[in-house]
Parts: sequence; C-alpha cells; structure tokens
Amino acid sequence: MDRRQWLTLLLGPVPIITGALALSRLARPIAQPAVAHNRVLPAGPWSAARDGGGPPQRQSTSSSLSIDCQRQALKWQRDLGDEFAVIVREPFVLVGNLDANALTAWYDETLRPTARAMQTTYFTTAPHKPVSVLLFADEASYGQYAQQLFGDEQVSVYGYYKPEQHTLVLNAATGRGTLVHELTHALASFDFPAMPDWFNEGLASLHEQCRFRADGSGLDGLPNWRLPGLQKAIRRGVLRPLHALLTEPEFRGSQVGLNYAHARYFCMFMQQCGVLAECYRRLRDTHAQDPHGLHTVRAVFGNPTWDELDARFRQWVLDLEYEPD
Repeated sequence: MDRRQWLTLLLGPVPIITGALALSRLARPIAQPAVAHNRVLPAGPWSAARDGGGPPQRQSTSSSLSIDCQRQALKWQRDLGDEFAVIVREPFVLVGNLDANALTAWYDETLRPTARAMQTTYFTTAPHKPVSVLLFADEASYGQYAQQLFGDEQVSVYGYYKPEQHTLVLNAATGRGTLVHELTHALASFDFPAMPDWFNEGLASLHEQCRFRADGSGLDGLPNWRLPGLQKAIRRGVLRPLHALLTEPEFRGSQVGLNYAHARYFCMFMQQCGVLAECYRRLRDTHAQDPHGLHTVRAVFGNPTWDELDARFRQWVLDLEYEPD
C-alpha cells in the first residue's frame, strides 16, 4: 500500500465523523436555563393587543361547595399538622408551610385577581369542586411533600397540577408566576377539560411571566426565560412547523422544553394579534369537529397558509427581546 493510500485510509473517516458530530449537535434538545423566577407584574407600559372577552362571571357558591371546602381544609390540616396554615376562600383551599398572613397575601394579591381576570377573558364554567393550592416555602419542602403526599418524584422544580384531585402543588420560592401557570390548568379543567396539550401548556406558560391589565380585565404575557432557546432553535433550523406542534403527539417527549417555549410564544403571538381569547373559545366550542385546532387557528388569522403563518410567527419571535433580571 503506497503513501497516498495510507493517507486516504487514515484521513477518510475524518469528514464523516465531523459531519456526524455536527448533526448530533443539531439534534440535541435546546438547553434550558437554571431555575428562573416567574413573575406577575402590576399594570405597566408593555403593550399587547387587548383580547376580547365577556363580562366577569360571578363565582357560583353553594352550601355543598362550602361544606366540601371545609372538609378538604380539615383533611389537609389532619394530614399535614399544625406547622401548616390552612385558609378557605371558596372554591380555593390554600395550604402552606407559611403563616396564615402570607397565605392570605398570596390569595389577595395573586390568586383572586388572576382567577377573576382569566374568568373574564376565557372561562364560562366556574369551579364546582374545591381547588386545593399547596404552597411550599422552598424546593426542599416542596420535593419532600410531593413524595410524601402523592408519591410523586422527579417533578418540575416549579410546580404541577393534579387534575384528579383538583390540587396545585407549588414551590413558592420560584415566584407567583408559577401559581398563575398552574392555576390556568386548574380553572381550564372545569371549562375545557379536553383542551389539546399545545394550547393548555401554551396558555399556562404564557402566564408564567405576565402583567395584570390596568382595569383588571385580563393578563398579558410578557417575554420570559423561554425565549432565547426558542430563538436559537429557529436560527439553527430545528424548530418543527406550527402545524406539527398542533398535531404531532410527542409534546412531552425529548423536546418538551422546546415544545413549551414554542406553544407559549405562539399563544403570545395570538395575544399580540388580538385573537387569543377568540381562539380559546372556538377551540372549546368546536373541539369535537376540530380536536387539534388546525381549522380554528387558521380561521382566527383569516385563513393564511400554514407556511405564511409560520413565517410571520418566526419573524415575530426573532424580533422579541428578553432581558434577564
């Protein structure tokens, strides 16, 4: 074997290996940042197009709901002991290893106005069963009681919603936006229990970083920590098309973080275009005929092609800016 053949044998695999490494880098999930603080801000200058919405819905109360809330409160007190405070604000039962004044502040400043704003904008069916809100002061107690009470391990560092028990389990240290995210799931479960994953998580994630409207009529999502990863995916050409986000079943697969970002910012795009609340109502009312929302989404935008809508959305995302705290 001459010298040229030896060089070919030795160096020939190098381009193949280099190309394979490049492809593997493209295929990796978009890295997520360390734990971010999810915020709910008072009314301010960041302007999003106002969604439509009906008048506020009165919170229905009944003697049976009152009794059920009191029973749920007694159960939590019995299960968790005196180191936990428990307060009832129908239909909510708030529980936490915080003092009662702190729990009341979470309710008055975040939970109550959030529930009113979302019911004004989106929901027509109010909760008819107690909704428990478990607020743990730090990550350690959150993880401990998630496992102790429910056998849940390897849970999100932020919080999660247990629909069968109508219970929010929250790491309060991650901020009040975490409560608003999971509260979106809880309220929506009474109004639209069959909501597709992409919209359910997109709308909830939209509220991780949000601002109350000045008149209290709704919430506007703001750019947050999920934006850089989404922008990177667009620039690298690895973000799947919008219609695939809506229809493909692997929302919670290996690219779950990117899918959350994709769905969140598409909901924010609809918010900015003034069609988010209308899209929710149409999705709910036509779910049997349009389970993924393919016809609904195009209709609220005036029936563009998917390529046209995707191009508009991606350019809008790339023009957004986010400044970490």
